[in-house]
Amino acid sequence: MSQAGHGFLDRLLLFTREDVHDAVRDRQAHVLVGMFALLGAGLAYAAGRNARRTSAQVDIELVSQLLAPVTLLIPLVALGVVAPALVEKRSTGSLTVLLGLPFSRQTVVLGTLLGRSIVIAMSVLAALLVAAPIALVMGVSIDGTLFAGSLLAFFVLTITFTAIAVAISVVTKTSTRASFAAFSAYVVFVFQLWTVLPQILLYVVSGFTLPETSPPWVDFVVALNPMTAFTNFAGGLVPAFENIPFHAVPDNPAVYEQPLFAFVILLGWIGGPLCFGYLRFRKTDL
Repeated sequence: MSQAGHGFLDRLLLFTREDVHDAVRDRQAHVLVGMFALLGAGLAYAAGRNARRTSAQVDIELVSQLLAPVTLLIPLVALGVVAPALVEKRSTGSLTVLLGLPFSRQTVVLGTLLGRSIVIAMSVLAALLVAAPIALVMGVSIDGTLFAGSLLAFFVLTITFTAIAVAISVVTKTSTRASFAAFSAYVVFVFQLWTVLPQILLYVVSGFTLPETSPPWVDFVVALNPMTAFTNFAGGLVPAFENIPFHAVPDNPAVYEQPLFAFVILLGWIGGPLCFGYLRFRKTDL
């Protein structure tokens, strides 16, 4: 690697470390770790109570009880916490100070992505680590493979929605706009409002009538939703994700619903918003 490449990597790691420290100093990390830990403890305890009521006639596995709640919470936290991050630094003038140091705007964007992803990922890990001993005490089983696979899947989900949140943060100029954009993104992606969009387009192009059968491109557009892509990807990695109620993995998935293609879609949701946000941010006067 060239000296310039080493210099960029060193600055990126330095900014990432400082961003994590900022989250700790602002007690944001404490709140997130505590919130996820309480969620993990509560769900493990509830699973244990359920196991005792059924007298262990039905095997209850810990991680499968956590999948849906944690999957819903990660995008909410990433969008809600990260989207205002750079906007607040811009309003207080600290972003101008940072850019006066040997940090480029590219470093700020990537460092914020990495730093906040680490904080959220550690919070998710805390949920599982707190839940595990409670589950063992209360007779709930823990599948090690499912545990490890879920951590990997949750990390992919974390970095995907953190990238979207960072893009929102660098293209908006006020915390109010950033929060509104983050809330809108959550509703569109997580509450599956995205699935309505191709139906509206089909309705318009079909002369304001819905055909009896939908063309294949409708399902393809639906599969581009990052939450749908995540479920398709995670369902191939950890079959228990197929039972998440807000999106069912198809029994006979098309090519674009296969785990590998879904992972490529997620990479697009990481790289696309970041590139767009950076290009806008590079031209923005602070």
